[in-house]
Amino acid sequence: MAVDFTILNNFNNTIRQLQDSINVSIQQSIKANEQVVKQLQVEQLYLGTTNKGDEIKPSYALSTRIIKGRKGQPTDRVTLRDTGDFYNSLEIIAGGNAMIIRTIISYSIYLINKYADILGLTADNWQSFIDEYTLPTIKRNFDDIIARS
Repeated sequence: MAVDFTILNNFNNTIRQLQDSINVSIQQSIKANEQVVKQLQVEQLYLGTTNKGDEIKPSYALSTRIIKGRKGQPTDRVTLRDTGDFYNSLEIIAGGNAMIIRTIISYSIYLINKYADILGLTADNWQSFIDEYTLPTIKRNFDDIIARS
C-alpha cells in the first residue's frame, strides 16, 4: 500500500514559506516606515544617546556650549544638531536581514570618527519598532500564507 505524503509535503512547504517570509516582513516594515525609523534615530541623537544606549561622548567644548546656548539649543548633552542638516541627511536602508542608517553629508566621517556609535537604534528603540511595525507585518504575511495553504 502506497502512502500519500501530499498533506505532509504541503505542511512542510507552508512552514518553509513562513520561515522565508520573516526577512521579507522585516524589509517591508522598514521600507513602509522609514520615516518612523528616521524619527527614532533623530530623537535618540537629540537625547544625546548612542546606539548602545550610552551618552554621546566626548562632551562639547566650552566654546560649542556657549554657541549652542546662544542658539537656544541644549548644552547639557551632545545632540549633534546645529543646523539640522545632519539629521535631515539620514537615510534608512532595509537590507536582507539588516537595517542600515547612513548619511552622506560631507562632515559625517568626522562625526562618526569622533563620537563612534551614533548611527543605529538602541535595543529599546529597535524593540519598540519591531513591536509596533514589524510583528504586525509578520503576522499579516503569516495569515496570508496560511490562508493560501
